[in-house]
Amino acid sequence: MVQRQTSLSFLLWFLVATPLANAQSIGDTRPVKGISVNPPQSTALVNARVVVAPGRTLENATVVIESTSIVAVGPDVKSPAGANVIDCSGRTIYAGMIDAYGEIEVEEPPTGGAGHWNGYVLPRRNAASVAGSSSDPSAYRSAGVTMRLVAPEGGIFKGTSCLIMLDKNRGGTIVNSDVAQHLQLTVPRDEKRDTYPNSPMGAVALLRQTLLDADWYTRAWKAYRSDTQLPRPAVNEDLARLASDRLNGRFIADAPNERMALRADRLAREFALDLSLRGSGREYRDLDAIVATGRTYLIPVKFPEPPAVTSEAFAENVPLRDLMHWHFAPENPRRLSEAGVAFCLTADGLDDPKSFLKNLRTCVARGLSPE
Repeated sequence: MVQRQTSLSFLLWFLVATPLANAQSIGDTRPVKGISVNPPQSTALVNARVVVAPGRTLENATVVIESTSIVAVGPDVKSPAGANVIDCSGRTIYAGMIDAYGEIEVEEPPTGGAGHWNGYVLPRRNAASVAGSSSDPSAYRSAGVTMRLVAPEGGIFKGTSCLIMLDKNRGGTIVNSDVAQHLQLTVPRDEKRDTYPNSPMGAVALLRQTLLDADWYTRAWKAYRSDTQLPRPAVNEDLARLASDRLNGRFIADAPNERMALRADRLAREFALDLSLRGSGREYRDLDAIVATGRTYLIPVKFPEPPAVTSEAFAENVPLRDLMHWHFAPENPRRLSEAGVAFCLTADGLDDPKSFLKNLRTCVARGLSPE
């Protein structure tokens, strides 16, 4: 399994980097500099071993790419006339991985007096405003990751995430600029922005009150448009954004432990939110309750370091909970899978994204299906 994954991750990089090397980045609207050229718009990867689905592999197959889209895959597919043909004999091609979560620092949008009164409520922030110029994607690409979900960091209403393709640009190319509104049910650990809230209970109260206010804001403006003799409501762009997200968008809430996951689930049911949860890796501790939520989880593969038990004195200072988490954390994805929980894996929290595959192999060794 290890050898197979190693070769696949290299060949994924080959697939992403090579066919489009002579073209501008996806979505790039800048004019071409220099002498006008007309490179082939089609690329054919021929004689490849192609993994098209878990457990389904095609030998001596051809992958045809038109511009930036795969249009045909199969052993009987012919290369289009004039295509850039690349011989992939002895190589394997498979679908790129999507890293399900990451965070980035995003500036606040200008309010002009039309924002929320609390500095932790920042729903109009958008990671897409800075994601395209963020960190070097090469570490993720070398681990077989071709796309990442990136969200703003900090705040209780954090703002919206975006999906980026990790092409050869420094930060990647935006694929979807508005994926989900992000929440957390506790006070951020960054520099304090407001005196309220200062506890998880206060954070949940602020979340609930703000969502209620967004509902009131919608009804107040609807009434005013029906009867302009009524007092005109004040404009609040943050409440307007949340009202829109409640009707048409999705939400992702941080769940740093299984208790927070259940609180977020109750909040979502109260306000009819389309909610997924950014998990903690500790879901195995209350698996029945996690299953009962019916939510999709974004699960990190960050595992604790072995506890220091090199001497009896050190061992006595290690809590049993820490020992149990060190033992059971690599089994968390397997237990979720066996319980029927829908989840995505993520490098969230890893100091080095290159360790993602290493930790993923540990999950497989502890029972997660290789497929």
